[in-house]
Amino acid sequence: MDLCKIIIRLNGYKGMRISEKELKEYVGIPDYEEYYNVVIQLTNSNLIAPVKSSGSNGMRPPLHKRYVVVKQEGNCDELVPEIRLLHNKLNIEGYLTNPEKYKNHKKWLSPLDYFLKNHAQSFEVPLSINERSFQIFQKEKALKEDKELSVILNFNTGIREALNCYPTPEPFFTYNIVQWETNGKNEQNEPLQELNILIIENKDTWHTLRGRMHPNCSCIDGIRFDSLIYGEGKKICRKTDSLTEYDKSYFKGAKTNYYYFGDLDFEGIGIVRDLIDTNPTLQIKLMKPLYIAMLDASKSTPLPATKEKQNKKAVEWFISLFEADYQEHIKAILESGRYIPQEILNNKDFIGMISGD
Repeated sequence: MDLCKIIIRLNGYKGMRISEKELKEYVGIPDYEEYYNVVIQLTNSNLIAPVKSSGSNGMRPPLHKRYVVVKQEGNCDELVPEIRLLHNKLNIEGYLTNPEKYKNHKKWLSPLDYFLKNHAQSFEVPLSINERSFQIFQKEKALKEDKELSVILNFNTGIREALNCYPTPEPFFTYNIVQWETNGKNEQNEPLQELNILIIENKDTWHTLRGRMHPNCSCIDGIRFDSLIYGEGKKICRKTDSLTEYDKSYFKGAKTNYYYFGDLDFEGIGIVRDLIDTNPTLQIKLMKPLYIAMLDASKSTPLPATKEKQNKKAVEWFISLFEADYQEHIKAILESGRYIPQEILNNKDFIGMISGD
């Protein structure tokens, strides 16, 4: 059964509506079950539409007594040879079933089909998504951002994998305290077992620690840090271009341990909880020694009022990470409508907290 020939014949039908008996003659299939399946295909492809008020034809499985013929623009007969010549990785059968869809997709299909046929060897080497996009379409952001192209790629199942391109996560501001290589060894060619990375919520604190920490002095409470990341508030817990993707591309070849340090308020607590939930495969902990230093400093300092309409999720979880005395202190601060900004610890405080061991 050549569905496209049936479509061509239907396209030549002069009326707007066709009876089920006439439709059977146009389809030209005597076996009812096979004929039924073709009608369902035509309906699903929006080539015909049932007139629901016409009732059933009394057969099993039933069809409607009348159908509306949805006219296809252009000449389907001219498109069939083009469709049959498409590269076999493209959805040839899908386009033969609905040539109008091929006509709409052709703008993007043509360069893709040409590249598949003439430069297949290029797919042996993986490229970034923008590099591949420019290579095929001469538009570097098409694969990543064009919604029309995305629909076409989804229709052509498996083509994304065939393109062999990798995502490039948007970078976070990262400062490497200790130089390391992606082969898992440091600059002395010694095996580098783990990297400890401190994520800092606010820019001023990140900038201060960047100036204070260096290869011979990067330890806080016995943890030797190799890199600092500026979290940019809620940006660190984004789902697109996530920290997990960044970890794979930037810290590849190393085992990473992340420690988070931010404001002690409802929003800061929510950020670290979202960060952990969004990146379940990463080791992410609270940098408790710095929070404890903030709590100690707050005992002799007036605290600012909490911003309105902050989400209070994960507060119980956050408080449970601390010892009993500090739990009561945190509750008292938050319940009083106050918070501790990260900047309560300044450059002078960090001088006494950062060591070389």
